[in-house]
Order: sequence, then structure tokens, then C-alpha cells
Amino acid sequence: MSLAAVKRELREIPLGLIDAPELPSRATMDEHKLDELVASIRANGLLQPMSVARVGDRYEVVAGHRRWLACGRAGVVAVPCVVYPSKESALEAIKYAENRHREDLNPAEEAIWFNELLERDCGGDVDRLCEQLHEKRSYVEGRLNLLAGDEKIFQALQDGKIKIGVAHQLNRCKVEQYRRYLLHQAIIGGATVAVVSGWIQDWENAERAASGAPAPSSDAAPPSAIPQTDYFRCGVCLGTDNVYLMVPVNIHQHCKLAIFDKLMASYRGEA
Repeated sequence: MSLAAVKRELREIPLGLIDAPELPSRATMDEHKLDELVASIRANGLLQPMSVARVGDRYEVVAGHRRWLACGRAGVVAVPCVVYPSKESALEAIKYAENRHREDLNPAEEAIWFNELLERDCGGDVDRLCEQLHEKRSYVEGRLNLLAGDEKIFQALQDGKIKIGVAHQLNRCKVEQYRRYLLHQAIIGGATVAVVSGWIQDWENAERAASGAPAPSSDAAPPSAIPQTDYFRCGVCLGTDNVYLMVPVNIHQHCKLAIFDKLMASYRGEA
């Protein structure tokens, strides 16, 4: 069995459904470091997901016992987790990971593996993980950051629907609804990193304009075809549901005012 053959998914799970590992890898915990982790989670949330295995209707921690304890103390309701279908598949995957084989891993699978090694072998120390992997910190953190991003983006990367550069760009968008909209557009259109970067620049410019902040003085990317306003509202029915089914439409402002708006007002019985 290869590590990539084990099907795993990134999901947010209620902490109350997750049980401590049957055989914890740590007999004792450094209370001071645990308190520091609790404070970090309260301030920033859990940045690195736990690995859990499904056990009936519940889940058991596979990697991340310290994070599980800290989340409980921090009063976290739900946590991001890498979910294995069973304890057997989880143990087999981790056993394979310890053999340090990486040739068949895509960036998402590599991110999961790095996260497991970070907990099991390195005590949460990214520098130790970099030394163990003989990789630059930027490379390792880039993989780990994927797990801290949008779970739908991670799933698309894991399924080979987008590239890692596109995933990183999409995760820059802080508005979930628009981020998912852009993800859908990237998948159906096969968007490149440069194209998605332009979309994100447009969004950042729109957010900056809405807040009244000055635009950047450097040469900003030109506006894309994606609308700058009413991202999530259908121009016909005015609905905001099923955002992933919406598509960008190019239209002159004067055409919109003179024709489209009047036509839609008549269609809705407003004129």
C-alpha cells in the first residue's frame, strides 16, 4: 500500500466527537508549553489540523494529542482534522510515512504527511521537521499552510483539479463565499496562477476601495472579468444562493444602465 492510496479528507469536526488516542505517544506533557498552545489557539485558532480515525460514529486522535488537549482547555467547539476511514488505514499510512517515501505524493498528500511527522517526530517544531526532511522552511511551511486554508481548496488540490500555486492564491481571499466562487471558476476554466492572482488582486482592490484605504502606488494588475461589486447576487433573480453556479458576465456600464437594469426591473415587475 502506498501513502497516496489511503483516502483521507480534511474536515472540521466537533471536538466533543473526538476521543483521546487509545495509546498516547506522550506519557507526560510540558504544562508550560501546553498553556502557550492554549493561548495561541484562543488568539488564532488551531492552525495545524489533527489527524483522526473514524471509530463508529466517533473519531479517535491518531496524531495531535497535545493539540486535542489544548483545544479542550481553550474551549474550542470544532477543529480542522485530517480524517482516515479507519484506525487500521491510519496506522498503515503512518507506518508507510515513516519509511520516508515521497515519490507518489501530490502537494496535498505531502502536506498531510508533513503534518503527521511534525506531531509524531518533531514535537511541533517546524525547524526540526525541516532538518528531518532536508527541505527549506519555505517549502515545508508552504505545504503545512495548505492544511490551514480552505478545506474545499485543499480537496480540489488533493483531487488534482487545481495546482498548488492556484491553491495558495485562492487562500489569500478572506471571504469564504467569494473564495469558493473563485475556486469553482478556477476548476471549470483551468485557471493559471497568474490568472487567479489577478482575480485576488481585483478582490483586494475592491476591499481596499470599500474601506476607503488608498490604492497601492505600484503597478497593480488590471481588473479581471470578475465583477467588482455584488459578488454573490444574481443579476436576474437577485438571489445569493448557489454561488458556485454563477458565472462572470462582461457588460458595459452604460449598457447595464440603459438596457439590462431596465429589462430586469420589468421582468421582476418593478417597472
